[in-house]
Amino acid sequence: MTTHSVPVRSAGPVDNQGHLYVLDGWGGVHPVGSSPALSTSASWPNKDIAFGLALFPDGTGGYVMDGWGGLHPLGVAPALESGVYWPAWIGAREIVMAPWSSAGRPAGYLLDADGGIHAFGGAPAVTASVTWPAQGIARGMVLMASSTPTRVRGYTLDGFGGVHPFGGAPAVLGNKRFADDVARGIVLVDRQGGVFVQGYTLDYSGGLHPFGGAPPLTPSATWAGRDMADSLVAWTAAPGGSPGGWVLDRSGGVHAWGSAPVVRPSLEWPGWDIARGLAGAGSGAGSTERLILEPQPLRDAWGAYYNQRDTRWASIDVGGTFPVWKIGCLVSDLAMVYSHFGFSSVTPASIAAHGGWFDASGAIFNSALNVPGHRTVMVMDPSPEWIRAQVGAGHPVIVGMNLPSGGTHFVTLTGLNGASDYWVNDPWEQNAMHVAFAGDWFTRGPIYEAIAFI
Repeated sequence: MTTHSVPVRSAGPVDNQGHLYVLDGWGGVHPVGSSPALSTSASWPNKDIAFGLALFPDGTGGYVMDGWGGLHPLGVAPALESGVYWPAWIGAREIVMAPWSSAGRPAGYLLDADGGIHAFGGAPAVTASVTWPAQGIARGMVLMASSTPTRVRGYTLDGFGGVHPFGGAPAVLGNKRFADDVARGIVLVDRQGGVFVQGYTLDYSGGLHPFGGAPPLTPSATWAGRDMADSLVAWTAAPGGSPGGWVLDRSGGVHAWGSAPVVRPSLEWPGWDIARGLAGAGSGAGSTERLILEPQPLRDAWGAYYNQRDTRWASIDVGGTFPVWKIGCLVSDLAMVYSHFGFSSVTPASIAAHGGWFDASGAIFNSALNVPGHRTVMVMDPSPEWIRAQVGAGHPVIVGMNLPSGGTHFVTLTGLNGASDYWVNDPWEQNAMHVAFAGDWFTRGPIYEAIAFI
């Protein structure tokens, strides 16, 4: 008897208007509009490390991707390994599920920061046509809806707008190119019998750029010159010849474009860069954390909070050496201590401007750590008892730590948090005023130095 294999065909994704979700950096998955809630299997309360989300075409489940390449089931999805893991490199950029994938037959692809494509589940291997070793410039990936287990075709997107076919996909025409790293997402739309592959790329300010003859569209939201647009989804039920979809901003807002209906996210985070992807049934999304942050003018009864990545001073050089965002943790901590003692005009910018306070590498001289009217005590390898006594007495204490990932970081201890923890102002983490010192933070490590202000 002769048998013949039957090709797997996809019925196509359901209307993703009812299966649309926002991923936050801590791993939360939040329904948009009337979408049903999906159970999640992982969260990181103190780490901004969830960077990708993808759903099966039927919208019943999918996976959250962490920045190291780990996959975490969502909804009805089974546990699955991506086949890659980079514990010392946050290099995972996006995941997509294959058009034929389901909970019973999971299959998809992970895009790394350098453009490599990694198959997982039952997906066949594919090879990227272009990679960028050590550049971290890959920004997006999309599969053609006609892809099958025997023929997978698609495109990767780089930060400058380049659209690169793989698996034998035809080249696209007319895609917008940029002089800087501003491209953030890519979608394909129904060709409606056209000759060329059509779609749109998204720039970081919300601009939508057609290629392949797709009709020009006016976005419903733009942010001129700002890195605010995060990811892009096409509406699967858009009328023929009238494409539409939604754009996610970094604070969690969801904005309709083209023919797509207006939908409302279930949660937003004004002033935060923490929304990490918008995905619908049959689509995937990825993101990165923004290096320079919006202004964070926070203050409480203890004093002002200053973040070294705040756009108001992030690019100012510390003593004429390196910028505040790069080496300004201690500078920002010192400004917070000044504010605690009533010196409201002192900011990281004003401290960084004191050229005589820093050596040629940007390290601050001990003599510059003196706040008028107060005494400074510096201790190397301080005991936990000494630190606790100083904080318990109401003294601000800046502590320097050796980080597990290498390098050092300084934070300000502002008070006792129970019997064995502290409240802390962290100048690197977003809006990290009066947060717990304990926890699985990127910016915590063994303390090697303490500076108390009495």
